[in-house]
Order: sequence, then structure tokens, then C-alpha cells
Amino acid sequence: MRLSFKQLKVMDVETVSGVKLGKVHDLVCEIDGQLIAQYEVHSSMIGGKVYLVSRDHVVRFEEKKIIVDDSIEGVVKREEKIPPISVTPTPAVLRE
Repeated sequence: MRLSFKQLKVMDVETVSGVKLGKVHDLVCEIDGQLIAQYEVHSSMIGGKVYLVSRDHVVRFEEKKIIVDDSIEGVVKREEKIPPISVTPTPAVLRE
């Protein structure tokens, strides 16, 4: 089976036990082997979570969804937060 990135982006991602994680947002590729290393999945809630799912933890592809393993190691969560901008003025030294 072959899928385009456009087709992959509309697929839902859920665990074997039925927990809905979200939709495929991006891919992390391994360029040496020209393979997909991870799927970046964004939850559908505003300010939701981002999951990085290793290709090794994909159990199967169904018509409109990807089923992944339930294991906590298989789904690595990271919060999508924008780091605060730190603006501190730098003192200027004036010389004559």
C-alpha cells in the first residue's frame, strides 16, 4: 500500500485500546534508509499535545486511521509550548 503525505495527514491515529491521539501532522524521516522514522501526531484540541510515534509502534493501517501500540514507550509525549521570550537590555559602554 502506498499513501501520499496528503492522504496521511487526514488519517486519525488511535491506540489498540481505542484512545484517540489525533491526526498526523508531520513526518520525521531517516534519510540514510529513506524511511519514515516517526509520525508527529497533534491532538485535535486547542493547545493540545504533540505525540511522536515511532514507526516500530504502528500496529496497522486501516482505511481512515492508523492504529498504534498502547505502550507508553511507543508514544512519546511532549507539550507544544512556545518558550517565553526573554528581552533584557544590554548595557552600552560609551567611550570617548
